[in-house]
Amino acid sequence: MRDRQTCEREGRIRDYYAATLDQHRRGELLVARENSFDGTAVRADMRTIDRHNVIRLWEFKIRASYDALGQIIVYVSMARRAEGYNRQIRGVIAAFEFQSEIVDAIERMNLGIELVSLPPVLAFAGNVPDGIEKITIPEIPDMSAFIGFDAADDSQAEDQL
Repeated sequence: MRDRQTCEREGRIRDYYAATLDQHRRGELLVARENSFDGTAVRADMRTIDRHNVIRLWEFKIRASYDALGQIIVYVSMARRAEGYNRQIRGVIAAFEFQSEIVDAIERMNLGIELVSLPPVLAFAGNVPDGIEKITIPEIPDMSAFIGFDAADDSQAEDQL
């Protein structure tokens, strides 16, 4: 079972990707996040449509493995059943890393699933990464009194220039 923190992080990455979709996928529009299927608790992370009317169902992972492959196959199957088999519907797995076996399986089995490598800039989706110490910015004291500098005299000198 995946931990709650990983699921939340994947959700934040998905939300950030969805908010900036036009930067990553020109001509593709966001239809829904958390696209559900009638009568089930199953839901794809995201649903998009492109200018050729191709529907894409997305699954976002930090590292995609067998579970991502199984999930996207189920989502595409359910969507094809709901939409009718004459609509073009594709599955997309978006991740920072892909288990080599799923890449090979998708290719060898001709599954027609897209693999999207997420750019590293999305890795933290607005959060400070775990394990990084917070940086304390030092406060620099006003030293003008100690070095014979008067800010008022300086501004008058600038006015004369």
